Amino acid sequence: MDSSTTQDNLLSDAVLSDVDAHGHAMEIPIQEVVSELIDRLGAPLVAVIGGVGETRAVLQWTKSRTPQRPNVLRFALQLATMIARMSDYEMARAWFEGSNPLLDDAVPALILRDRPLADVQSNLMAAARSFALRADSNAL
Repeated sequence: MDSSTTQDNLLSDAVLSDVDAHGHAMEIPIQEVVSELIDRLGAPLVAVIGGVGETRAVLQWTKSRTPQRPNVLRFALQLATMIARMSDYEMARAWFEGSNPLLDDAVPALILRDRPLADVQSNLMAAARSFALRADSNAL
């Protein structure tokens, strides 16, 4: 196993800082973004975030079709890698599907689906940072 493969394996199951999560989500091809989101959140939730009605479209995004809202998917991956390891997919899924008191009890996945990213990005990032800090302190 070469060193880049080892680093990729460590990144795939690490909780990343906001800066590292941003870098990771921006530097990989969109097909990998979608694949990681599927691994972390499941295809149905990725479909909701991506604004499509079926998982078939999500699976096509992993191959050749380009998603309509790649910036939203990249941001979702950034949030997901900040809040939970890939092996903690249930925690990440719960964060995206649950009402969040820091977001006026709105559901992050539905916010990403229904509102322009520029309008919600700061609030979602603040909520994810807060959750990541809380999860970090609980792990100690």
